[in-house]
Amino acid sequence: MTHTTHARRVAVALLTGLAVVPQAALTAGQAPRQTDLVARSSLPLYGKTILYTAPRNYAGRLGQLLIERGARPIWMPTITIEPVADYREFDEVIREREKYRWIAFTSRNGIDAYLNRIEALGLKPADVVGLKTAAIGNDAALLEQSGLKPALMPPVPSPTGIVEELERRGETQGVVIVPAPDVVGMAEPAVVPDFVRDLERIGLKTRRVPAYVTARETKHLEIGTRLLLAGEIDIVAFTSRGEIDSLLLHLGNRRDALSSKIAVACFGPITSEGARLQNLTVDIVSEQYSRFEGFVSAMEKWALAQPRAP
Repeated sequence: MTHTTHARRVAVALLTGLAVVPQAALTAGQAPRQTDLVARSSLPLYGKTILYTAPRNYAGRLGQLLIERGARPIWMPTITIEPVADYREFDEVIREREKYRWIAFTSRNGIDAYLNRIEALGLKPADVVGLKTAAIGNDAALLEQSGLKPALMPPVPSPTGIVEELERRGETQGVVIVPAPDVVGMAEPAVVPDFVRDLERIGLKTRRVPAYVTARETKHLEIGTRLLLAGEIDIVAFTSRGEIDSLLLHLGNRRDALSSKIAVACFGPITSEGARLQNLTVDIVSEQYSRFEGFVSAMEKWALAQPRAP
């Protein structure tokens, strides 16, 4: 099956609520064959209504995976990710990159912005290889696809993991560029401030530069809100702290809207810590959090452990 055909089937499924089922296991020598004739019992998330709050640039991949697992995804983005209006400061540090030892990324958005500015300045990957890069988990693949091999990918895929690995390597001098969000309409989540603090704790200096905008989404949330308040959601899936904070602001801090009948799923320990700081009970945390496949698998594991309806 071609990529175009598969994409068309996913688009149809999004409109109709039908499941796009993963390819069946093959024996040696068999040709691949796609089939929709899969028993519901093999889809742990079948019939589960999952509200997910990821921004547009992440939403498509997560939504597709949920559909493939038989879920009914409801997309309710509570934050939006956009370019900053003025990239002069980011461009300055790229032009003067010899002043810095590392550029450390806490998100894929920062990597996207960095690669875009390299191209906008007429540079090539070979021009910036002297600036060492640190990236987390699957985000590092984006650098590699662009011809930049990360100098550091921590065993623990988190900002804390970057700091621990830098300290283990004895990298405790010099200046680290930290591409960071310009947060609009809500308090900044602690991820980047904590990362900067921890880098400075081990002796490094930091240069935080605005790389993208994270803003509250306040429009077109009516359908998801209605379903949530009506108790028609099985799982609320968060992929970042900002999504949690923005949703609660939208709900007027009504944490009771996330009743005990609704499971709260968090993409990794940083997101789950943000939920707990908001006094939410977390039911699902993905142990593998460098890819959305691990997040969806954690939801499946939770679903399999629930009592079966008679």
